[in-house]
Formats: sequence, C-alpha cells, structure tokens
Amino acid sequence: MRRHLLLVAPLALTLLPLSPTGPGPALAQFATPPPAAPQATQRAPAALPGLATRRAPEPIPADPNATLSPTAALFDAINRGDLAAARDAFNRGASLDERNVLGLTAIEAAVDQNRNDILFFLLSARGAARGAPPPPEAMLTPAQRAARDRAAAAEAARAAREAARGGTGPRGPAPATRPRLFANDGGAPRPEIGFLGFDAGRGAATGAARAPRRG
Repeated sequence: MRRHLLLVAPLALTLLPLSPTGPGPALAQFATPPPAAPQATQRAPAALPGLATRRAPEPIPADPNATLSPTAALFDAINRGDLAAARDAFNRGASLDERNVLGLTAIEAAVDQNRNDILFFLLSARGAARGAPPPPEAMLTPAQRAARDRAAAAEAARAAREAARGGTGPRGPAPATRPRLFANDGGAPRPEIGFLGFDAGRGAATGAARAPRRG
C-alpha cells in the first residue's frame, strides 16, 4: 500500500494547477527555454542565365594583305579586339602617345571601345614604354665621361667664336616680324598726283616727276 502511495504522490503534484503568478521557484529553476526555431538561410540571388558560361567574342580577323606600321597596327588591333595583335604591335615599337584620326591615344581608344583586356595590357606596359632616366654620374664609364667632356668643350668653343663675331652665344631663330601695311600717320594730301593724293611714302621729288601733264 505504501508503495502505491509513493508512486501516486509525484503524479498528483504534476496535476495540481499552477499558481496565477507563474511557476514556483522550484519549478522555474528546472524550466528550460523553448528551442529556437530554425532560421531559413538566405540564398544568394542566382546570376543571369548564361553569364557564368559566356565567352568573349572572337576577334575580327586581320587583313592578311595589310602592311601597317606598329602604331597603326595597334589601333587596328584595338578596333578588332585582338589582344595578341595588340601585344605584337607594342613589342614592335608602337607608340602609346600618338593619336588616331579621332584624336584618341591607344589607351583612350581601348576605353572608348570597351576593350578591357587590351586596356589592362596597355596600362601594365605603359611604364615599360617610357624611356629610362639618364644614368647617374657614378654609373658612367670613363669613355662616356670623356665623350661628355668633349661635347661640353666643343659647345664652349663654339659659343666663344660666336661672341668674338659680335654675337652673345648660340643664335636662336629670328623673331617673327609682321609686315608694315600702313604708315599709321594719316598720310599727307598731295593733289598734284591725282585723286585725293594721299601718298605719305613718296618724296617730293617723286611727286614732282609724276606731275600731271597740262594742255
């Protein structure tokens, strides 16, 4: 009998109504929070169909009979979208500073035509296209120093000869002079030489020689 009472007592406690103010402190310490609901993972939006496997357009084939200079070949490769031809034209000495008929350099033409692969190549090769700075004094060989000194001595001797002739050194180009179109003095009336007779550039002797004939 006692065993049945011991088994029924815990069941009776669970069937008792809860307090209106909430569970008691004894039950609250054993209460566990409800499990959190699983959050739905947000998937990245799918890319436009075909972009992942899209290939770049094939370059337009070049004219096999065309013989172009390196710079012209570079602009032609940009127009056709041919990276290999652009690299070959640059290796043959194409200039990145010259402009085409539209006034654009090679880099500007690549930007204008959206040739990104050629543009990246030209930007990376732009530093190699520029000339290297002159070597410092410590890196000059004795032969280079002697040649430099001879050139400086020859220039000094030529300047001395110019100064002895009355000049002040190397003469530059003569200043541009504008032709004198008018005397800017208003002229002087000379009725004896014709109608109105404004002729400030001629002397009196010339005017007397050209006096009009009379009767």
